[in-house]
Amino acid sequence: MTPAVSLFLVGFMGAGKTVVGRIVAERESVPFVDTDALVEERAGTSIEQIFRDHGEGRFREFESLALESLAGGGPVVAATGGGLFLGVAPRRFIRSRGVSVWLDVPLEECRRRVGRGAGRPVWVGDDPVALRALYERRRAAYALADRRVPAWPGDPAEVASRVLVAIGHC
Repeated sequence: MTPAVSLFLVGFMGAGKTVVGRIVAERESVPFVDTDALVEERAGTSIEQIFRDHGEGRFREFESLALESLAGGGPVVAATGGGLFLGVAPRRFIRSRGVSVWLDVPLEECRRRVGRGAGRPVWVGDDPVALRALYERRRAAYALADRRVPAWPGDPAEVASRVLVAIGHC
């Protein structure tokens, strides 16, 4: 069954948005898009380099442009960057184009998956208080998603099945 609207996976770093998104897209026979990969492709450099050279604000601009580039095509499954859903305009865009699903994972599991956070400029893994604050602040935005799916425990295929059940595609 092909969805009539796009599916946007949101959640904290290490939630499994990209891995689960690829599986869901394959099962639904629609293209998969990773907004972080779109940003890097359009900018011609890594996200880490964008942060270093231009700062987080400019990165968020690139991220919004990448998201908006999805407006012209058909339905996709999109893995969004961990901070994308915090912005009002991106949330509005996502709501107008499809369904948002929050992949909810406990912070300790995210820490295990992300490790030292290589390539993740806002990861503050060596400061547990700052990391907890970032996690909780982002959870408040993720809670605005259309659906919430526990993304742990379970392997990516199990989580993909939960996503499909949550959106009524089972």
